[in-house]
Amino acid sequence: MAEAEKFKALVESAGPHKALEVHGLKDTVKALPSRETVGEYLDAYIASLTGVERKTIAEYTRYAQSDLKPLTHIPLAALTRVDVAGWVNGLKGSGKTIQNKHGFLSGALKHAVKDGKLAGNPCEGMRLPRSEAAEMVFLTTDEYRLLRDCFSEHYQPLVAFLVSSGARFSEAAALRPADVNRAEGTVRISRSWKKIPGGWELGAPKTKRSVRTIDVPADVLDELDYEHEWLFVNTSGNPVRTYGFRENVWNPTVKKAQAKGLEKRPRVHDLRHTCASWLIDDGNSLVYVQRHLGHESIKTTVDRYGHLDRSAGKAASAAMAKRLVLQL
Repeated sequence: MAEAEKFKALVESAGPHKALEVHGLKDTVKALPSRETVGEYLDAYIASLTGVERKTIAEYTRYAQSDLKPLTHIPLAALTRVDVAGWVNGLKGSGKTIQNKHGFLSGALKHAVKDGKLAGNPCEGMRLPRSEAAEMVFLTTDEYRLLRDCFSEHYQPLVAFLVSSGARFSEAAALRPADVNRAEGTVRISRSWKKIPGGWELGAPKTKRSVRTIDVPADVLDELDYEHEWLFVNTSGNPVRTYGFRENVWNPTVKKAQAKGLEKRPRVHDLRHTCASWLIDDGNSLVYVQRHLGHESIKTTVDRYGHLDRSAGKAASAAMAKRLVLQL
């Protein structure tokens, strides 16, 4: 009787499959039909993840509880490609957003296949909506000066730092005065702010290569305020945040610059793109640009900015012209 009570307690706490497996009844486990739903499996999958940032866990949890709601009641073993296709077709948002949500589900179901809970992954090979990336805006030096001069004196040093360093906003906002070596003219980037439920936390930058030391013009570093805990703060002395800066400072200032003749409509991140374009225009190699911006792969740099580097094309054109002259 005592053994039966223990078995019952194990069933209630771990489920019938685990209870039978613990008692060496694996064949019975295989024969027992699973009633685990997609929602239950996703919850367990998320809880099992390790080495994942809190921001990512929060995002996955939101997907499971909200975006995947049409599928969560379906028994995992009964989930079909038709079910997943219907869910995908009902999703709203950009192609990139849909790809992210589908990618999460596909990753979870891949593990379900490995666990023997699914015969195959119904997400594999599914065509998804394509997402058109927002076109990059590259500012000329005159356009940049026009925009910079429209900012208040408090934020002009931040704007100058972003365009000269090419740092991501989340990286720049996480800098402390000690990260700047004014004697060497360098800045060490090793942290980034991450948005999490209920606030923000400091974490590692986007990739391993994003941890880097970069050279920044002395004039830019001399204009910075080193009196606060953070290198860049808002007008209240608190850390500058991405969303608040964009909505309360950047967007109104861009409109002011457009009223004064700026024809382009840059985003904050376009200062990073502008930095890359200036470096390439001045003859710096794409490898240097990769290291300066902290791209994990040179492929990222080539894919985004390779069209700006005309040095190889000009050299090829000059070589061809030389050969044509020799033939005359």
